[in-house]
Amino acid sequence: MAWKRSSAAGRRLGQGLLAAILLMVLAPAVPAQPAADPGRVPWTFFALQAERLGNRITTEVRIATLPAAAERARFLPGPKGVPFSLSGPELVKLSVTTVIEILGRQPVRIDSHVWFDPRDGTPLFRIRTRTGVDDYHQLFWFTREGVFRRQREPASSVEAARPPESWTKLGEHFYPYGPAAQGCPQVLESSILIYLLSATPITERQGALPVCVFHKRLIHRVSFNPETAKTVSVDFLEKTPAGENRRSGAMPAQRIRIASQLLGTYRGDGEDFFEDGMLLISPDGRLPLMVSCELPLIGRMELRLKEIHLK
Repeated sequence: MAWKRSSAAGRRLGQGLLAAILLMVLAPAVPAQPAADPGRVPWTFFALQAERLGNRITTEVRIATLPAAAERARFLPGPKGVPFSLSGPELVKLSVTTVIEILGRQPVRIDSHVWFDPRDGTPLFRIRTRTGVDDYHQLFWFTREGVFRRQREPASSVEAARPPESWTKLGEHFYPYGPAAQGCPQVLESSILIYLLSATPITERQGALPVCVFHKRLIHRVSFNPETAKTVSVDFLEKTPAGENRRSGAMPAQRIRIASQLLGTYRGDGEDFFEDGMLLISPDGRLPLMVSCELPLIGRMELRLKEIHLK
């Protein structure tokens, strides 16, 4: 039964996949305190897909700008810590849905939603749910002092079939930033980097300092290293208000290798932000084209852009 099936490799697959998705949309560098312009974000939706030996990974990413007062009322006040203030009357909700299909195994689905300040990417609240292996439903409150996590898991196969909000195996923990955050002007939630890439002018990203992100209970310092450009084959659907166009053939691409440094440990242990991978983006840094990376259980995969909706 899915709610009981658990393996270290399965957990690493989900973690490695998240990093691969981030690699798809990271830039050569994102400022430590980015001056993001929400109007620069060119897309409202994009989809990535990878296939190898009958295994398939599909990811869909969406953003929406929403009234801050109504949205914050859904998750404030939090259980602990001082919440961040917003820079304006609106916030952004970023949603990422991933389905992992591996031959001989039940599909794994991961849904993530994060609410944040559109001006500088300050994270406010996150919901993450995984079903298919080690089912869980997580709520994260981001505060000035650290991150509070509330996690629910199904206590039985009967519960696993019910809505995640009703699962009764409950755990709570607060992860203070502490000394690990020293030297980090800002601590971001990892998936917000998707937004900041598109919202920050490329000229401001060049030569910027590494960024700090909260991922898997710990803070990681992430840096970006451009490598030799190359041409990559593409085949994706581009939709705009005026219509749609299939773009296929060869496109120039900038190659980026990304490195991360773990800042501290949790109970004497820690996990890397991602494993070896290579990112290819459009020359202006706004379109994710491909990433090649190693994933547990599957091996090396190439996730490619399949569809994008432009404003």
